[in-house]
Amino acid sequence: MASRITSIDALRGADMAVLAGGAALLLEILRAVWGDSLPAGVAAQFTHGSWGEPFTCWDLVMPLFIFIVGSSMPFAFAKYEREGGEHWRRGAAWRVLRRVAVLFLLGMVVQGNLLSFDPAHMSLFCNTLQAIAAGYLIAAPFLMWGGVRSQVIGCVCCLALYWAAMRFIPYDGHAAGSFRAYDNLAYYIDCALEGHWQDGTWYPWILPSLSFGGLVLMGVLGGQALRLLTPFKSALALAAAGLGCLGAALALEFDTPLMKHLFTTTMVLWSGGWSLLLLAASHVVFDICPHTQKLAALFQGFGTNAILAYMLIEMRGIGGHPFWWGITQPLFGGLASQCGQYGPLVFQALSFLLLWLLLETLRRHRIMLRV
Repeated sequence: MASRITSIDALRGADMAVLAGGAALLLEILRAVWGDSLPAGVAAQFTHGSWGEPFTCWDLVMPLFIFIVGSSMPFAFAKYEREGGEHWRRGAAWRVLRRVAVLFLLGMVVQGNLLSFDPAHMSLFCNTLQAIAAGYLIAAPFLMWGGVRSQVIGCVCCLALYWAAMRFIPYDGHAAGSFRAYDNLAYYIDCALEGHWQDGTWYPWILPSLSFGGLVLMGVLGGQALRLLTPFKSALALAAAGLGCLGAALALEFDTPLMKHLFTTTMVLWSGGWSLLLLAASHVVFDICPHTQKLAALFQGFGTNAILAYMLIEMRGIGGHPFWWGITQPLFGGLASQCGQYGPLVFQALSFLLLWLLLETLRRHRIMLRV
């Protein structure tokens, strides 16, 4: 069973590597090759679009991270049951609550200004780690008290409830069904419940927690396929489910826009579909094909310390710059400045290499930030 988790660790690591500098490095490589003739459509894939703009590759990074959390849950909860004895659910419940609390606090550290210790400048719910915490909290009971069928039902219900709420519930004198920026039910609920602790962006988080839960449960079902089916059957099941989700997203888009900013049901189906296909591909490459362990190891440093990598990249240091930039700029900024038009490429390459070496060293010494 251990080898079956290789695909999950490798996919988690690849996703985090993209977030932690891999995408920026690839973009600089493309700019070095294409120069000013780099197509705008290609460059747009490395950033989030504005409100209502098409879904980009960069938009997939966060949903994939949430999905992979769910994929590892069947293995973790099976271990809790094996080792916990008759009352394993009690211990698992405490683990879940502890993890949710820690993730929520870390999210406030990263983007909620928690370390300012000034409540007037804090934001309560505004970060990917908190989205993971919400989705994990919703999904966990379906693993502790239900089987695969209940997990399917839970996933469908989460997505259906969020869709129905956004389409049919009016708010504050406004008609139901609005998906406009700063003028939709999800944003209204955030402002009403968080008050001055709402972070001021157009991203809502409280009502979309239903979508986070649905996406984590989608990942749970992917993990169940890896755990319960034979390798080839699981690959086929994951690929078929992924294509089915993509088709469902396209069919539903006539009714509900595919928007990452609102984490709409359509967007969850679309990103979940691609996540299932990526998990299927990772499963084939790392679990089925022989002699791929060394290739998987390239990503496993990021995979085993994904939270640490995220914190290093996303935390803000002095002057509002990313914490990791504050480390790498003094080390590599001078050299990069002497490289002319290739300076950004040199800086991104060296910064990414240093982070990879740090995380790989920690992995080899079995040092992990556990949440």
